[in-house]
Amino acid sequence: MTDSRDTGGGKDLSYEPETLASFKKRIDDILDRLETSPASHKHISDQTVTPDAYGTGFSAAEDLSAQYEKAHERLKTLSRLFGEQLEALGIATQIVDKGYENVEDEYKERFQAIRARVEEHHESRRDDRRTERDTTVEGGKKSVDADTDFS
Repeated sequence: MTDSRDTGGGKDLSYEPETLASFKKRIDDILDRLETSPASHKHISDQTVTPDAYGTGFSAAEDLSAQYEKAHERLKTLSRLFGEQLEALGIATQIVDKGYENVEDEYKERFQAIRARVEEHHESRRDDRRTERDTTVEGGKKSVDADTDFS
């Protein structure tokens, strides 16, 4: 005989409130550790390298500095998005536990704002990839603006 909790989800999904509370606590702990780690958005934002640290007067140093800035901006964005997605997962846990209509409006709004930012980021990345493909020249060599070209 099979247990109704083994149905794989949907309306038949069964859960224990203690399990959700425990899961939410684990998410909150991970979020707290992220915020105090060197990988937090704030700490990554503080870690910068000035352009003249690569040298001055030659184009390779300028190109390296530009690539560093590009990568640094992406790391800041990804760190922020990761933290927000953890927060959204915690809110989603509350929604599953209490029902959407029983969650405070501020949490609903925060959840929707995070979802919109993540979707915006994904759309932006799709546009970037399309642009990179469109700037590819004959022979498969990417333009100077492509991520993998350091020349």
